[in-house]
Amino acid sequence: MDLKQLLTNTKIGITNNDESQEDKDINEGELEEELEEELEEGEELEEELEEELEEELEEELEEDKLDPRFAKPWNKLEKGAKMNRILLFVESEKVSKELTDELTKLVKQLLFKGCENGLFNKLTDVTYNEETGIIESFKNLEFNESSKKYKLKTGSTKNRSVSKSRSNIDRLTKKK
Repeated sequence: MDLKQLLTNTKIGITNNDESQEDKDINEGELEEELEEELEEGEELEEELEEELEEELEEELEEDKLDPRFAKPWNKLEKGAKMNRILLFVESEKVSKELTDELTKLVKQLLFKGCENGLFNKLTDVTYNEETGIIESFKNLEFNESSKKYKLKTGSTKNRSVSKSRSNIDRLTKKK
């Protein structure tokens, strides 16, 4: 090989590398622009989905709001209406606390048993919004964050000592 040919070949290789680097720079710039556009489109889609979900929730609330069965205080609701509201509460808990289907089923059973046993008959037992017809919370329902389990606190009944009224003879015979 001739030295002249060798030098000319290396120069051609260098110029090719420079051109390919410029092409890479251009391609990277185009890719960045495309990624930015896709991110913006994704954000727009996300916003649209959030708006649609909010509209659907508002429509559901309006439908429930129009139903006069649920526009009463909690203690005036019929048993079936209470069960319906409990189901809605369980579904909202499932979404907000990200519960599994199995845990959701257990919560539903727990609340239904509590309702059947009369644990939720008083106004103070349940925080219920009459305007929206939604249960906000149960007084005796506890949620353990670490185990993701629910528990119903049952209030123990207080035993009062009832003193018998004594007759006059008992009073005289048994001195204090």
